[in-house]
Amino acid sequence: MTLAATSLIDPAAAPIFGIAGLAAQMVWPLFRRRETMLTVQLGAACSYAASYALMGQNTAAAVCLTGAIQTTVALLAGDRPWLARMGYVFLPVVLAVGAMTYSGLPTLLAVTACCLIMIGRMQGDTLRMRGVQLTASPFGAAHDVVVGAWPALAGALISFTIAATAFRRELNGRRHGAAQA
Repeated sequence: MTLAATSLIDPAAAPIFGIAGLAAQMVWPLFRRRETMLTVQLGAACSYAASYALMGQNTAAAVCLTGAIQTTVALLAGDRPWLARMGYVFLPVVLAVGAMTYSGLPTLLAVTACCLIMIGRMQGDTLRMRGVQLTASPFGAAHDVVVGAWPALAGALISFTIAATAFRRELNGRRHGAAQA
């Protein structure tokens, strides 16, 4: 037990959490239900938060944790619009976290990516959710390059490809359904 606990707080364990985040990030776009997508995103956010914290990237860890809390609110909101709108409260929180942990370009990229992902999560429609979250990919990937988070970068690139394909599949499905109506 002590060996496991010691290993998990060792900075060398950062890639383990990064790979767990990578796995979650790669599969969330494959799901069709918003709740399932959000649940898998929650796992990715928590894993990446641990990885970034072990790497000493405080801004990225803090915005991932804030995103995890916002994801939890989005999941709990269900069909209650008033609670769903509570997710927007987390945008200024992320900006404040970025200001408090400011470290230059990595902070700007992490905060931008997180805010775009959060706005995407608040969309009730899965197509809009996918579309808005796709806009976060360049910022997240650039952050991962700057801080050397290679598992997260791989996840960002692979997830972008899968998410873009899922977006196109859903868009085509809606167009096909509308054409038949």
